[in-house]
Amino acid sequence: MLETTRQPCIGSATNNKRVRAEPMGVSFFKISVAATAVALSLAACTPQQNANVLPGNQALTASTVSFGTIVSSRAVRLQGSQGAQAAGAVLGGLAGGALGREVGGGTGRVIATGVGATAGAAAGLQAGRAAAGQDSIEWTVQMDNGSTIAVVQGEPVFGIGQRVQVITGGGSTRLAPV
Repeated sequence: MLETTRQPCIGSATNNKRVRAEPMGVSFFKISVAATAVALSLAACTPQQNANVLPGNQALTASTVSFGTIVSSRAVRLQGSQGAQAAGAVLGGLAGGALGREVGGGTGRVIATGVGATAGAAAGLQAGRAAAGQDSIEWTVQMDNGSTIAVVQGEPVFGIGQRVQVITGGGSTRLAPV
């Protein structure tokens, strides 16, 4: 709800009343902090890559199963989605602008709001990148037919020399122990 307050109009010959709408009890800063907390909570719920968790669209579909041996592995970092990065920048900008708005008055407040929004957006972009990114493992598999493939998958963890099933279908490939 909005509360209206009447203030004298400065510089008016007739001294008419001006109406200014103000939110009751909810500051822009509190809303920004709440939105940032919600976004970070959602980003922390990024699903882990796991060969035992499949998308629903793979139910009742056929997949090709081949066999191979793990020959090497390396740690990789998966880049987060552009959407998560953009959300971080927007929420950071809102929070920074809200903090900057609390500083000074007049032109100084406008400048502080702009600087706060810019710094908040930069920090929010970095936070969005970090929250959306995910550590994983790239497994190199020597297939029984002589070819070599690489599959990025976090779990389960395999050992060098371990035999694996290479399951391909529905536009994805995953590894499972034999």
